[in-house]
Amino acid sequence: MSEKLYKLTASQNQLDLHLSGRWTLSNLGEIEAKLVREFDQAVGPSGRKIKYSIYAAEVKAVDTSAIVVFKKLENLVTAANADSEIAYLDLSDEFTSLKGKLAGHDLNQQHDKPRKFASPFDLLAGFGESALNTFKAFLEIPQLFGLFIFGLFEIVRRPQEFKFTSMMFHLQQMTIPAIAIVAAVSFMVGAVLTEQAAVRLPGFGTETYVVAFIGMVTARETSILLTGMLVAGRTSSAITAEIGSMRMNEEIDAMKVIGLDVMKFLVMPRVMAMLFALPILTFISILSGFAGSAVLLYIRYEMGFDEFIELIYDGVEISDIGTAMIKTPFIAISMVLVACSEGFKVRSNAASLGHHTTISVVKSLFLVIIIDSIIAIYFTQINSF
Repeated sequence: MSEKLYKLTASQNQLDLHLSGRWTLSNLGEIEAKLVREFDQAVGPSGRKIKYSIYAAEVKAVDTSAIVVFKKLENLVTAANADSEIAYLDLSDEFTSLKGKLAGHDLNQQHDKPRKFASPFDLLAGFGESALNTFKAFLEIPQLFGLFIFGLFEIVRRPQEFKFTSMMFHLQQMTIPAIAIVAAVSFMVGAVLTEQAAVRLPGFGTETYVVAFIGMVTARETSILLTGMLVAGRTSSAITAEIGSMRMNEEIDAMKVIGLDVMKFLVMPRVMAMLFALPILTFISILSGFAGSAVLLYIRYEMGFDEFIELIYDGVEISDIGTAMIKTPFIAISMVLVACSEGFKVRSNAASLGHHTTISVVKSLFLVIIIDSIIAIYFTQINSF
């Protein structure tokens, strides 16, 4: 096997390694130890300056395990004399790419041994580190908003350059597939809230306010919360996965090389699409919540639909629906910017993609709740005066 994969020749201060065949993990297990031993003997005593050349014209395939072997050989040469010359000749594009990606890999790096049991101090340190990372992550949000404002200014200044077709595509992807799940969840939550109110409120002598109370809660709070959470789990994860995949495949780097603005081509169409999609889904959620309430009252308490519509009309004001709609742009912008930001942080491995997709969803859910709470409390205080 070794004769087919390499030929090592040594003379005075010259080492030549001629490679051929498939340098992949399945083949290296049989020759790695032998090659390293032969190479160490050829290098000889330390202090000798060596010119080491690797010829790879006949290599048919290579993977990262082969690059690690070559780095071991490089270490043997530089250990003998740090001024030794190392040259790779006739590399394929695949070989060059893998070699570049592992250029910073340190074979001598010491890794902490995993502990079987974590001490209380380790748990406390882990909690502190997690809290610090969360704080740093949310410090990025003002910067992301600044980039959005700049992007919005560019759209107003040069509207002909905005990718309207891309925005419409993302609007369709964000809206149409989500309508069914948003409507179904809102319908069931509206029915459950109505049942609980219809059972509990009569005990306080307020049975006449059941429909008005449920209508107000549905319009102001549950609709935007449910929609925001569903969109965060569905759309934010999809955006992060899309951009993360482009990052892994070096498509974003290629866009930058040819002079394309990733903010204009990738981020702004998705942000603008979400600015339209979230209000549409929220309004559908409000109507579905009302429908769930009406159906339950009709089945359980024999309240006619005409009577329900009159009570909703009297009990729910336009400002209640407007409050939910005012929240949508803030939530929409925050979710998309966070999702895109996490997508850009993905590195060239699947674990990184899954990690940042999870972080994107968690951040988006957190922002939905925080933004909804702040705006709800603010408008409640305004209406109380």
